Amino acid sequence: MEKAEQRGEIQIRRYSSSSECDVIVTVRGREMVVQLPDYSQAMKWAQMEAKTYKILGAPSEEHPD
Repeated sequence: MEKAEQRGEIQIRRYSSSSECDVIVTVRGREMVVQLPDYSQAMKWAQMEAKTYKILGAPSEEHPD
């Protein structure tokens, strides 16, 4: 059986040119990306996904711009 921390990871991609953020959920080799209007909503979504997929730890952040 897989350990919880090996099940997946969650990242939040923040753009400096807008308030929109992407939440990237990677579980068992599959990736889902959800674009949300602001960081607060992105964080709530990331926490919900972490609970759903039993992913431990805080989401990592990425700043591509």
